This record gives sequence, C-alpha cells and structure tokens, in this order.
Amino acid sequence: MPATVTPGATIGPIRITPINSAAAAKGSIHDDEKAKEMGYRGGFVPGVTVLGYMTRLLYEAYGAAALQHGTFAGRLRRPVYEGADVTVDGTIIARNGDSLSIEMRVVTPEGEVAAIGSATVNVSGQA
Repeated sequence: MPATVTPGATIGPIRITPINSAAAAKGSIHDDEKAKEMGYRGGFVPGVTVLGYMTRLLYEAYGAAALQHGTFAGRLRRPVYEGADVTVDGTIIARNGDSLSIEMRVVTPEGEVAAIGSATVNVSGQA
C-alpha cells in the first residue's frame, strides 16, 4: 500500500522493460522492418501496452481496488521500443474525501515523455 495519500506526493517510480507483443504483425508499425522503412529505429510497443504500464503503477501503489473502482485516461506522445526500459511515475494532484486524482507519465531512457495519463483512485480506509 502507498506510503502517503497526500496531494503533491509522488508514487513510483517503477521501471519496466517493454515487450513488443505485436512484433509479428508484418507490415504494421509494430514490425521492425516496416517501422525502419518509415524512419523509426524499430517496431513500436503497442499503445495499449504502454498505457497499461500506468495501470501497473496504480496497482502496485494502491492494490486491486485501484483498478476495480477507479478511472483511467491516457494519451500516447512518443514511441516506446522493445527492450528500452521505461520509467513510470505519478503525482497525487488532489484528494477529495476517499478519492485521489493522480497524473502519471511513462518516460523513455532518453528522458522523453512517451505517454501521459490521469486516474482517480478510491483510498477508503487509508490514512
């Protein structure tokens, strides 16, 4: 469980080694060959996977209830490549009763923000 539920506090970071589960999708942006033809260094890790990294942060900080009784919205900004470790962190923006508002981000090894997200999490019973 989290060390704090105080606005301004950070959660994470966690480090994740991305896996491109769609690498075999020949002719798509997830395929290394096609992505390189398009000027990228390799196939993209699927966006739903990258956004899922932020939900993993919520789960690790607040447990299963965060996923069962919360909300999440995210947006992709930059590609994430297989094997290039990303860092996921968040900041508690506000607390309204038992509900926290959290902003999160996925950061590439180069320091670029690859994805952003926001969530609400119910923390009833926590200090």
